[in-house]
Formats: sequence, structure tokens, C-alpha cells
Amino acid sequence: MHLAQVYRFDDVEIDLGNFRVLKAGRILPVEPKALNLLVFLVENRGRLIEKRELIDGVWGDAYVTENVLTRAIGQLRKALEDDAKDARYIETVPTRGYRFIAELQEDGHGKGLGSALPVSHGATSVPAQGSKSHLRRYGISVLGLVAAASVVTILFLLIRLRSNPPSFQVATSTQITASTGLTFFPTFSPDATEIAYCADRGKGFELFRRQLAPGGKEVQLTSDGEQNIEPAWSPDGSLIAYYANRRGGIWLLPALGGPARRLTEFGSHPAWSRDGQWIAFQSSSMSDFGADSMGAFPPSTIWVIHPDGTGVKQITQPGKPLGGHGAPSWSPDSRHIVFVSQGPSAVWSTAVDGTGLARLTDLGYFIYDPVYAPDGNSIFYGADAASGNMEPTLGLFQVRVSPDTSAALGDPVRVMDSNGFNIKNLAFSADGKKLIYAALGMTSRLESLPLSKTSDPAGEPVELTNSVGCRNSEPSFSPDGNHIAFESCLSRPGMTAQIWMMSPDGSNLHQLTLGHDPMLTPTWYPDSRHILFASLVRPTVDLLLVDTETLQEKTVDKNAVRFSRIELSPDGAQLAVNLQTDGVVNVWIMDMASGNLRQLTFEKEMAGFPEWSPDGKFMAVELQRGADNSIGILPSGGGPIEQLTPYHGRQWLHSWSSDGDRIYYVKQVEDLSWNVWSVSRSTRVEKQLTHYSRTNAFVRYPAVSPRGNQVVYEYTETTGNIWMLQFK
Repeated sequence: MHLAQVYRFDDVEIDLGNFRVLKAGRILPVEPKALNLLVFLVENRGRLIEKRELIDGVWGDAYVTENVLTRAIGQLRKALEDDAKDARYIETVPTRGYRFIAELQEDGHGKGLGSALPVSHGATSVPAQGSKSHLRRYGISVLGLVAAASVVTILFLLIRLRSNPPSFQVATSTQITASTGLTFFPTFSPDATEIAYCADRGKGFELFRRQLAPGGKEVQLTSDGEQNIEPAWSPDGSLIAYYANRRGGIWLLPALGGPARRLTEFGSHPAWSRDGQWIAFQSSSMSDFGADSMGAFPPSTIWVIHPDGTGVKQITQPGKPLGGHGAPSWSPDSRHIVFVSQGPSAVWSTAVDGTGLARLTDLGYFIYDPVYAPDGNSIFYGADAASGNMEPTLGLFQVRVSPDTSAALGDPVRVMDSNGFNIKNLAFSADGKKLIYAALGMTSRLESLPLSKTSDPAGEPVELTNSVGCRNSEPSFSPDGNHIAFESCLSRPGMTAQIWMMSPDGSNLHQLTLGHDPMLTPTWYPDSRHILFASLVRPTVDLLLVDTETLQEKTVDKNAVRFSRIELSPDGAQLAVNLQTDGVVNVWIMDMASGNLRQLTFEKEMAGFPEWSPDGKFMAVELQRGADNSIGILPSGGGPIEQLTPYHGRQWLHSWSSDGDRIYYVKQVEDLSWNVWSVSRSTRVEKQLTHYSRTNAFVRYPAVSPRGNQVVYEYTETTGNIWMLQFK
């Protein structure tokens, strides 16, 4: 228990009775957990408190990563205007923990009750021997303190319950499918006796349905090889809307099977309104089936159309809100649509006429597939980081909303942890008693493909790293070719990814950073010793560098503009970044000395993910036209973009060869497989370097060694099955 009702230091006052902190008389916007953390630090002032002790003391038995602690410390420092480098209140003890170093005031009015007491050693500690005399001095008994604390706690809980009513309670959780591959995107029939879903049974993704009664058999609905996904059952039970990945657009299929008809030429992720009069969809297609795939890149927006093909109209506009808009879901009265923005990730609602846009969650890491509960009072979604004042975790979340306006009525609450799986593709039964979803997991590794002097494969890929539940991603060779930096959470799956480093053969593996939020995207300085990376500080980012020999970190740019990709120039003087303006991603260049930004590309759909040529004179970029991508180059000082590859499928670049002729990228074609390719700038000849064929796997970020003898890339495979919750 806390032995003081008020703590004061400098111009700061911690008012425990009203559960708030003030600075210069102004109430600070500090989340409850951060305030508890500050109290814990104050009550243990003057000594080093290890990170684990802080986590145990403040968060108790809840599973919390050190990243949560780091973020809470950062929030306190920002609110208190404390500097980590020149701390006045909270001192960092590198790699170990924190120490509260401010002195509590000793003047008559400023002295809190705790200032005359011995320093406690835990949030639940009792007074040291002899401390009763201090309590008597103020005429306060231990029982009185307990009673007062109990009243405050009860009042706080009542306030929380009024603004955030109890969440749904899960009665049973049942696994519906048992595939060793990937089965996902479930949807209920109107009477909830059947579900439809998509799965790959060896010949690409097709649609299936099955009864939920024991012994229900799987019935295949499509067999056209068009990679059909995202089924949505109509409210009257007669039709299933879906996205045909190969042909593109949204299609309508009789629920019992038969010929399908095309509804739209573009878009994906269809969702029926409750009255069956409209279908909402996102304008972009799905890029991959990864467990953490965002699903909607800018400039994706939300549209609606009648099932007969009439009345098509755009509901949201690019950049409002920022990010790609996807995964729409209708309110029960068909007056509102909820959707997710990706990059940054958050849940939003809007009226069907496009007015009343409202954000329902804080900006998160990744949020998936929000859906209205049938009573219209809640929205459910999957996430791999909590919103509001909750600790990051994989799980199912609920936010209460107004049934009239769909505005949020409190902070999100966690309904259920997911045991390391990503919860996606949510769908409710019409009566609201059942919720189905896909539980997706992943295995990921970095692979190294040897190359010949002609840049052809010189052998089979070799595994360098491997982990379950966490991607090994963004490999980047040091300029001297001696090291590879990459992102991973190898040490502890489920934690936030950090930067690691290894030798080109996978040896000497060790972690470089600790406690940072993503996005990291490591990029090397010319000295092959320092790495620049980005740490997400919602809603902006911090730029930091880490010394790979001493592991010391330094802030380069704090609270930078919110960009989504960074790449240092070969001389380290400039930084190329992705930046959204009006919902469109273009490349901008930041001068590292001044911090000034200038726009390099001016595309209307997308030009992004920049990569400098080895001599720094050119920039390779990804170009977008509808659902297709192309690789282009332009002078790094600006100018026209020269297209190197045709617009066909998805093509995502990552590196140049040391001679500046070949660009390495990954490509996905009609069969949905991803592979590593290269294209020659001088001859325009493309080469396919790998030959993977699984639809539930992808490759990313091919980094070629400066020595030209290997290309290292991410290989990640997604598996998943359908589960059903029944609520009490």
C-alpha cells in the first residue's frame, strides 16, 4: 500500500487520493500503469530498481515485455519534461533498470507523508520497524489508511466500469478445422449452422463450406484455380461474396455452388450490410497471407456497392485517416462502417455517407479485421499490441461503442489472449452468441543463396536463422560485407522484434538493441560499425544509432515525421524515407545534418521503399499501378523515373549489386508464390533466383553481399486454422 496521499518533488505533485499527477498545477496526461510506475519509483527512491522488479511490482502476474516498461518510462519522461541524457527525476542504469533521483520536498506544505518514512522496497511493502511513530505523528492509523485506499480503489473501479462495461465472457473455445497448412477467412451462414472459408488443398486457394454439427463434412464450392479467398455469406443465405485473387475484383457465388458472376473490377474483402442491400469492400487487394500481414496498403479506401452492381460509391478518402483503409464491417443498423487503417494501425468508424469519421483505438502496431457485435454496442478485433493503456500482447480485444454514433465509450479491453497466434478474420453469428476467427502462426528464417560470378544461383539455399512466432526480417549487409544486421525476436518469441547481427555464414549471432518498439529497418553507416534504425513513438518515430561494438545507443532525431521506411545514402549524409501525403506514399530525402526534407518522387498511387545505388547517384523505387507493381530508378537528385520491369504482379525491391547493375527484389505472380528475382539495369533482363511454390509462404528483403557471393532473404511460412468462441 502507499504510505502517502501526496508526493511532491520539484514542481510535480503526485496526488494518490485523486489518482493523478500534476506539474506546475497542470494535470498531466499519464496512463494509469505509468502513474503506478512513477509511484513505485518514488517509493523506492534512491536505489537501482531492476527491470524485472519494476515489471513484477507494477504489472504483477500479467505477461509484460520490457518494451512495455520502456514505453511507460518514456511516457513519464515526456510528461514530466525529463531528459534521459540529463535526468532530473528518472535515471537510466544501462541494461539493468532505473533509479528515481529527485528529492521529495521537505517544506511545510510540500512534504508528503511518505517523505518522512523509510524508503520502501516494493509496491506492497509494509513500514519498516519503528515507522508507527511517524503514523501517530499525523494522527493516522494503518487501518484508516487501508480503509481510505479501499474507498479510492472502489470509486476508481466504479468509474472504470461505467465508462468501460465488462467484456464478453468466453464460455467455450473450439477448434473447427485441423489443417497442417492454411485455412482461414471463415464466415457464418445466417442460421449459424454452417461456415464457409478458404483453404489450399494442394491446388491453390478455393472456397469450402461445412456444417458445424459433429461429423460435418467439408464441401468444395469453387475449383477454378483463381485463388479464391475472403468469403462473406449474404444475410439471406443465398450468395457468398468473395475475392478472386488471380482474376481480381469481387465475385458473387450461389451458396450451394455454381457459376459465379463478377461484381467489381477491383477491390477485396467484401462485407454485407445486415439488410443485404449493400456490400462494402476495400479498394486494394490483399498482398500476402502472412500472420502479421497488414492487408491494406495506402492509398486503399473503403467503397460500397449494391449486390446488383449499381450504386458504387467511395466512402473514405486517401489520407483521411492516414494509412491504407481495409477490412470493413457494417453496424447492425447499416448506418455505419468500421474499418482498420494500416500504417499507422487503428480502428475507425464512419457513417455510410463518409461523415463522422472517428478513431476508436489508439494507434497500435498491427490491428486486424474489426467487426461489430450484432447488438451494435461493441466492436471486436484482433491485435498483436493493445491499444490505450493496456500492455502489448497477441489476443482478441473489445471496445464499447455508441449504437447511435459508433463513437468509442471507453478504452479497449482484452477478451482473450491467443497463446502466441494472431487472431484474424473475425465473424459473428447473427445472434451474437458465437464468434469465429482464424488463428494464424508463423515460422520464419533467414536463408542464404550462394551466387556465381554471373549472379546466377550457385547452389541451394542455406538456413542461417530460424524461429517460431516471430519474423526474421530486413537483412542488411554492412558496407565491408563482414556483418548482417536484421530484425528478430529470436531470444524470446512474442516479444517486440529487436536488431540482431551475425556473420554472413550465420555465426557470431548476437542481439544489438533492447526495449524498442518497431519499426526498426536497420541501415548501415559507411564505417560498417554503426547502424541507424527507427523506433516507433506513436504517432511519430525516433531515429537512433547503435554502435555494434559497444552496444551504446544515441538519439539522432527525436519525434521525426512519421515515415515508414528509412535507407541511408552510401556516404551517410542523406536519408531516403517513405512518407505519406494525402494518403499517397512517395520518397522524400532528409539531410542528416540539418534534418530538412525534400520530396523526390511525385507519383499519384505510390513510389516508395527507396534503395540507393552503391555510388549514391540513383535511387531504385517500387511503383504501383492498381494491384500491380514495377521496379523503377531515377537520379537521386530528382528527375523522371525509368521503369525497369513491367507492371505485373507484386514486385518489392530491397538491394543493389555492388557494381550498380543489378537490383534484387521479390515477386509474386498469379499462382501466389513469392520468389527472389533480379533485374539488370543495363539489359533489362530479369532472373528468377529461387523457386518456392507454397501459397502460404513468402520471401522478403533480398540483400546481396557487397562481395557478390550470396543473397540473404527472409522466408516465412504461415499456418492456421479456424476456431469458434461461444459466449456466456
